[in-house]
Amino acid sequence: MAESTTPLRLIPFAEKMALTLAILSSGIVFLDQSAVNVALPAIQSSLNADIGALQWILDIYLLVLSVLMLIGGVLGDIFGRVRVYIIGMAIFIGASVLCGLAPTAGWLIAGRFLQGVGGSLVAPGGLAIINAVVAPERRGRMLGIWGTFSPLITVAGPVIGGWLVDFASWRSVFFINLPLGLLAIFVAWRYVPENKNEEVDGRLDWLGLITLMLGLSGLLFALIEGPNFGWSSPLILASLVIGAVGLITFVWVESWVPAPLIPLNLFKIPVFTGVNLMTIILYFGLGGPFFFITLNFQQVQGYTAAQAGLAIMPIALSLFLMARQMGRLIDKIGARPLIIIANIIIAAAFFLLMWPSVDQSYWTHWLPGILLYGIGLGFLVVPITSLGLQALPANQSGIASGVNNAASRLGQMLSVAVLGAVMVNRFRTGLASRIASYNLPADVQTTLLAQARNLAETTPPANLPAETVAEIEQIIRLAFVDGFRTNMFISAILVLASLVILFLTIPKDSQPDGRHTA
Repeated sequence: MAESTTPLRLIPFAEKMALTLAILSSGIVFLDQSAVNVALPAIQSSLNADIGALQWILDIYLLVLSVLMLIGGVLGDIFGRVRVYIIGMAIFIGASVLCGLAPTAGWLIAGRFLQGVGGSLVAPGGLAIINAVVAPERRGRMLGIWGTFSPLITVAGPVIGGWLVDFASWRSVFFINLPLGLLAIFVAWRYVPENKNEEVDGRLDWLGLITLMLGLSGLLFALIEGPNFGWSSPLILASLVIGAVGLITFVWVESWVPAPLIPLNLFKIPVFTGVNLMTIILYFGLGGPFFFITLNFQQVQGYTAAQAGLAIMPIALSLFLMARQMGRLIDKIGARPLIIIANIIIAAAFFLLMWPSVDQSYWTHWLPGILLYGIGLGFLVVPITSLGLQALPANQSGIASGVNNAASRLGQMLSVAVLGAVMVNRFRTGLASRIASYNLPADVQTTLLAQARNLAETTPPANLPAETVAEIEQIIRLAFVDGFRTNMFISAILVLASLVILFLTIPKDSQPDGRHTA
């Protein structure tokens, strides 16, 4: 693809509005994720939630998003991408209000479910509209501009979210979605031309949608609640069986329905298969660290929510500074080399983030890993988005965008669930080994270990001497660090594993339709 030299002022107005819509849609999703992560410790304290509830708050959104996004892209292809986008954004705004009013963790989880429904229509829509409206020779450049300005909203997310948590309430974090969402609806309705795929026949794979949701829900319940009920519990075993049967049935359904949710023949295209498998594994590695870094900063290192937001802001700043250049580099050298560089840098960042312990300087112990993480993501986000869109021809941009977005959300969902289980187990082991050396009464040890699902929010009994309480609190923080280091190591290995998938499945000279030159 040749790099476009058309001055920005001469680019057609409709293309500029499509770009604006993509920036707003991705910005609101990123803003919500980053701000909610900063608010999690406050939510945990306010709603008396354990680690399982926090995982559900993140993962129910990702579950619904990753499954319904598949049909969200197809709905856009059938009924019009702009129309479906507007409906999705309206649902997302309403759900955000419900989340902000939540009196219990269960209410908040329900609101996040509805946010996922709205997001599943919005997330594939913005980039699919760019792919359909923007001329081919300008798509790489437009993606670069999208990747430059989307993080501007994201940069403000952790800082504004942290400030709102400290000086107002975690509830106000959800209300910041409203002005951006309303602006996106106005731009889509007033300025962006409707577009759809005239070749689709309008049939929807509801059976595939139900079986996939059932399979992933069963798997997710087992992963999140396994540490609570016990991995040999009949409830957890039944959940695993339901998950397995659901996923197997989904594959069977997709092999014969007239209009499958995911046409299995698409996996004969090497680029499509490779990029989506790589995306799942890569985001499996990327999803958990954001969750646990935020908890670490506030519950272990003692940062306020606003300080935690500032501490992770270099990640978004790096994305902002690098993204536009990545778009130009894609047009020149392709996405594949940039993704290789990104994975190596991100893996190195996770190894660096295993270094800090408790009460150590942010500038010397945390900032190097945070900066490296941001640089790696700067190399990654635009190239992997571009590769995902190019995995299929332009007239299938809806399904290409939907499947790739779903793959990234599925990876994040698995990351929070699996690494959460690892974290609880490693925290409980570290806590048990440390308190055993203090010769505490058996009932005190039992009380502490029973709270392990609260992680760093585990509270020593009030009847102990103040000096003993202080020592136990330090043990709790160190046990959290044990789990955090384990998760950083696992994340680094997963990122490197995704690089292996890239080498094995995506040829250097791959084409958008899956062919490759001799």
